[in-house]
Order: sequence, then structure tokens, then C-alpha cells
Amino acid sequence: MTTGTPTPPKPGMELKIYPLFTLVGWILILVSLFIGLTVLAPSAASYFGDNAKATRDVATVGSDLLGQLETLKSTPAWLEPLTFLGVASFMTGIALAFSSIPKILTNRGEVLSVCFPILVEKGE
Repeated sequence: MTTGTPTPPKPGMELKIYPLFTLVGWILILVSLFIGLTVLAPSAASYFGDNAKATRDVATVGSDLLGQLETLKSTPAWLEPLTFLGVASFMTGIALAFSSIPKILTNRGEVLSVCFPILVEKGE
């Protein structure tokens, strides 16, 4: 029979940094959503909705239509990687949270072997 007081395991570094990763992930995803809603959606609505295809095809250099087209082509080039980075950061935070579980459970057997006889004696 084991006697003594078991010490709880010290939380790993994962438990301290996983909230940071998940929060940064959510922030990046929400920033991407905000930019998509405030930049891409109005530009696409204005470019495709207000102008016929013939008007878009004959747009002159330096016109607003070509500026809108450039916005529609260039913004996703950096917005999609930003969104992917947000999702990756969020998933890393989840993985860090799950990886801390084995460290927390390392001495549960020792704790149970110490506490079980006491619980049996008290009749609980």
C-alpha cells in the first residue's frame, strides 16, 4: 500500500500558450472576413453588377473599372494565405491543448492508489 501525498503534475508550456494560438487564429480569420466583406464584396458588386460585359471589355487604361478589376485580382493573393495562417494557428492551439492531456494524467494512478484506501475507510 502506497502512503504519502502525491504531488499534482506541473502544467506544461502547452497550457500557457495554446490560448494565444487560438486567439491569434480567430483574429486572423475575422480580419480576413472583414476585409472580404468591406473590400472584395463592394468591388465585385460594383464591377460585375453595375457594368455590362461590353463596358468592362473596352475599359481604358487608368479607368475605375480596371482599378476595381486589379483589386479583385490582387486582394485574394494575400487574403487567402492570411486566412490559411489563421486556420493553421487555430488548429495549432487545439493541438497544443490536446497534447497537454497526457502530461496532466501522468500521476493519476499514483493519486488513486493513495486516495482509494482512504475513501474505503471513510465509506465514501
